[in-house]
Amino acid sequence: MFTERTHPTGLRLRRALTGLCLLGVSLTSVAALPATPASAQVADGGGDLAAARQVAERRAAEHRRQSEMTKERTDAFLADLAAAAQSARVQPVIDKAHTGIGRPYVRGAAGPNAFDCSGFTRWAWQAAGVDLPHYSGAQWAITQHIAVDDLQPGDIVFFWGPGERGDPSHVGLYIGDGQMIHAPGSGRSVRVESIWYWQGARVAAGRVG
Repeated sequence: MFTERTHPTGLRLRRALTGLCLLGVSLTSVAALPATPASAQVADGGGDLAAARQVAERRAAEHRRQSEMTKERTDAFLADLAAAAQSARVQPVIDKAHTGIGRPYVRGAAGPNAFDCSGFTRWAWQAAGVDLPHYSGAQWAITQHIAVDDLQPGDIVFFWGPGERGDPSHVGLYIGDGQMIHAPGSGRSVRVESIWYWQGARVAAGRVG
């Protein structure tokens, strides 16, 4: 019914280690650049001095280019490490959420045998040692608000029905590929569903800190 995230922890760690190796290559390549011979700097008057200056400028430009490449690889390396850590943190949450599929919706319930919407997200996140409040508005208040396009597995999806203002009236747990697990309402059991299932609703996203 859905596909789990496309960047598992192991892949992200391998990418991070590859980035670290590339950093070493970049630094080695900078160190290996040939030095400007001293004779080129002083021989034959102004002509050789100009040539030496051009060599020095080329070396400086190459050093800046290598430094920029090293910074980009460092940033990517650190981002991969952070993503791998977050992935490992949320996997128990996703796994626990799957075990709740099919259980009934009951207003005010927070598991393990029945849920309302915020009770379900609260119950799932307890697998990571996080105790979310049992209220959609309070969960919205304490999460880091992010763009819907930036949703990652484990994030919480918030909904306001057409014309609703104030606190969100519904929440679900994002699992990747535009899908979430949620307790949709009376008469409907916990299920996997598109985050766009509610026509006309305003959708927002929050990340658990």
